[in-house]
Amino acid sequence: MPTIEIICLANSRKLSGRCIAGLRTDGKGWIRPVSESPDGTLFLSNYTLKDGSEARVLDVVRIEFTKPRPEIYQPENWVISNTHWKLVERPASFERQRIFHSFIVQVPELFGDQSDRICAKVLPEAPAKSSLALVIPDKIEWAVTKNIKGRRQIRALFNLRGASYNLGSTDPVLEQYLTKHPFGNYSIDSIGLKKNDRLLLTISLGEPFQGDCYKLVTSVLLLKGSTWCHLPVP
Repeated sequence: MPTIEIICLANSRKLSGRCIAGLRTDGKGWIRPVSESPDGTLFLSNYTLKDGSEARVLDVVRIEFTKPRPEIYQPENWVISNTHWKLVERPASFERQRIFHSFIVQVPELFGDQSDRICAKVLPEAPAKSSLALVIPDKIEWAVTKNIKGRRQIRALFNLRGASYNLGSTDPVLEQYLTKHPFGNYSIDSIGLKKNDRLLLTISLGEPFQGDCYKLVTSVLLLKGSTWCHLPVP
């Protein structure tokens, strides 16, 4: 069974578990570890490391897989084995982070267009070529609002090379960061960051939901000096 080393770039909410994804340290692109369950959801026992901690964004982890299981909306899916993941480095060093550069989106489109979703009906005829991306937004603000189920939700409103996006976030770290903020919109400097701070977003294409696959912000990193790091504790 293949063992692959990745830099974790998403550990986000998915149903009652998590969705994890990362870039291979050998430069060969994205992998989304999934379980054997039909929807691939990962649970704490799946991504608990040998030292008892859970895999975090920016961790370098070594994972054993059983097989690739691409979906028409998520071609990067690989099924994990039952072995513990091994922590290689925490956080990923500057040298390892250099891999990010080749995967940062340089066009306005995300997964082929500038909308916030892809209609699931078109995917059997035109499967997604990718479902994971890194973006450095030109401008961003956060909206604390409610989703269609009436639950609190964080949304990212950002510009990318002239295109405007309004995407929901499933990043639990960002949710915790904004947990004390009431409903409303917030500029980057109003939440304790600097106006010119550069952020790196991991964007993921979700599973079909009511006929659409939504584009989601699954993690947010801040540039500190020459390396990317987690948002500071507010």
